Amino acid sequence: MKQVQNWYQLDNAAKIYPAVRTKRWSGNFRLSLNFNEKVEPDILQQALDDVRKRIVNLNLELKKGLFWYFFEETDRPVIIQPEKQSPCGRIGGAHNQDMPYRVTYYNNRIAIEIFHALADGTGGLIFLKSIAARYIELKYNEKIPEFEDIILCGSEYSPEEMEDAFKRYAKFRTLKSRSELRGYHFKGTILPSDQTSVITGIIPFSKLHEKSKEYKVTVTEFIVSLMIKSFMDCQSKSNNRIEKPVKVSVPINLRKLYPSRTLRNFALYINPGIEPRYGEFTFQEITEEVHHFMRMNNKEKYLNAIMCKNLSDEFNPVVRVIPLFLKNVALFTAFKIYGETLVSSTFSNLGRVELPPEMARHIERVEFMLGRFMAGMPSAAAASYNGNLYINWTSGFCEKDVEKGFFTSLIKMGVPVKIESNLI
Repeated sequence: MKQVQNWYQLDNAAKIYPAVRTKRWSGNFRLSLNFNEKVEPDILQQALDDVRKRIVNLNLELKKGLFWYFFEETDRPVIIQPEKQSPCGRIGGAHNQDMPYRVTYYNNRIAIEIFHALADGTGGLIFLKSIAARYIELKYNEKIPEFEDIILCGSEYSPEEMEDAFKRYAKFRTLKSRSELRGYHFKGTILPSDQTSVITGIIPFSKLHEKSKEYKVTVTEFIVSLMIKSFMDCQSKSNNRIEKPVKVSVPINLRKLYPSRTLRNFALYINPGIEPRYGEFTFQEITEEVHHFMRMNNKEKYLNAIMCKNLSDEFNPVVRVIPLFLKNVALFTAFKIYGETLVSSTFSNLGRVELPPEMARHIERVEFMLGRFMAGMPSAAAASYNGNLYINWTSGFCEKDVEKGFFTSLIKMGVPVKIESNLI
């Protein structure tokens, strides 16, 4: 039986998002999958309704308190929507109080778009898989077995699914400073706030993995290095008098370090990059810098110090009693100083998505994409499925210099890429 609880504090990573969300922007991401047949909306709606009876996170409404935002359980219906608007459009009402996700469909595709205050990419993928599993059960009369991170409707609820894992695992031995140099930002012609440019690269994973091994790095490290190269090339062609560091923010899934089953946020970011003022860097040198940075910084002790620094502000007794409207001002200011300003882009890789055979035979592809940056800079997200890596570049700019440089470099290296875009 589910533990009776009507409201939940936002986890530590979630607290920033309602404070920095504006009338035109919110920090969303999107996960989608394509069936090999057209989606039947009535069945999808039933699947969502059934899964919501089991997964608490899908029944939470964002509320505004005196000192903090919080989530409150609700029985408000969530109606699936035909996909009409640009991906990762703003989620939320005028007062920042609302359901923190939407489920959409288009032809043979279903998608879930999630306000980052609710969950991270790992939690979002569990939501999508669980909805898809129930849809397949209803439409094809398939029996989906218990499988890793799929939550079946008849499974037993665990309170750990709703825990704030940051508070559980923080050790408070030391605090890591957030101080970093500001990163280079690509500039361009800004798109309207309700539009997001999406360019999808479909890459044979085996070819990409083979090329990564040539440079003795992981696929994630290789992609981050290629992103850095593309941004550096753009900066070198710009009119900047002083070259700034080019850094790509990489989320680290802390579930790989701590045995947590939380469906909420449980990730931290590290920012590998290059300082162009030291001179020109070959691609080999960039991969070495990224590789060693990732190896040095993607460690439990280092990440725990970052976690503790973030929590220390929340636990500060003075901060706790400051009214929410003042906290919002402080958090928005902190976001400007320590958020997008520090990096040139973000790359989030969900890795290989695995499904049981009962589901896999109905599903052709799985994708992951980030919403546009507040400042519009290009960012990327990837997921691998059925032999392909799908990398989605999202941007708030008309210009595509960064994305073009990235894919052109891949092709010149002998890695085949099929390109799709929502651009007309």
